[in-house]
Amino acid sequence: MSRPLSRALRALALGLAGALALQGSALADNTKIRIGYPSGMNGQVPVVLEKAGLAGKHHLDAEFTGFQFGPPLMEGLASGQLDAVVTSFIPPFNLAVKSPGSIKFVASLGQSTHSLLVPKDSPAKTLEDLKGKKIGLSLNTESHLDLLLLLKEKGIDKGAFEYVNLQPNELPGAFETGLVDAVLIRQPQTQRLEKSLGAKRVHTWPFYFTALVRAEYLASHPDAVKNFIEALKDAVFHIATNPDESATWFAEAQRLNPDVVKSLAGENPLYGVKTRDAIKIDVDDAFKKLLADRLEAGTSFGFVKGKLDPATLVP
Repeated sequence: MSRPLSRALRALALGLAGALALQGSALADNTKIRIGYPSGMNGQVPVVLEKAGLAGKHHLDAEFTGFQFGPPLMEGLASGQLDAVVTSFIPPFNLAVKSPGSIKFVASLGQSTHSLLVPKDSPAKTLEDLKGKKIGLSLNTESHLDLLLLLKEKGIDKGAFEYVNLQPNELPGAFETGLVDAVLIRQPQTQRLEKSLGAKRVHTWPFYFTALVRAEYLASHPDAVKNFIEALKDAVFHIATNPDESATWFAEAQRLNPDVVKSLAGENPLYGVKTRDAIKIDVDDAFKKLLADRLEAGTSFGFVKGKLDPATLVP
């Protein structure tokens, strides 16, 4: 081998080694964050966050895990297997009771809906019409809480109905087979039952999305949590500006029709923004009030098994 060729090969090898070293250094600069999310519409933001590769743009080495619903997410946080989750309110409240000071809400990600549905041939048009009937629902969840709040508002005794406790993924089947007379269910299953079976809505409530982190993770990685919030904003903006792609990604993850996912975007006001600067997801006074109201309601109905100061749940 000639000396010029030998020198050229050595230079190439050194260049490759340097590039790999730089790549390794860049990866080392990214902070590890393990993110969990549920199967409801609140799972779309983390799915898009992953598919669009947005976490890496904010110096995060993100790992994503999907769950069926809230309690397993909380187990992941409590055990230290997750650093951040997207969820609702009730499961985190109960984790905070069991482990005071262990979590902090860091973002509000808008909303979807959950609804009380009856079959297309049901004569029921109001909640009062369902007295004595079987209602399928997941006990001690946001949906159950909203139902009890409505009963209280209308002066209807909660014992006026027979409740059939089912996991979220069991609710559609129970409705389809007539095991229950009505079902309390969240999107996207609400729309699926309306389109496939002609189900009718008796009442609809907002279903709020939140993001929280382990307090220990926040204390040890404050910049990573700030970056996580910025990455969430990017994911929201991607959904708002790339609705077809975002709907397809989430539909594939949940085995849904992308058209169903896209049609539900209007339920979340965040997805209607025109600029990234218009996205407001940080913990503000309005979110703190909503958190306090949900905590008070959950505690009053026995969903939250202990007393909590809402101020301890935010940074």
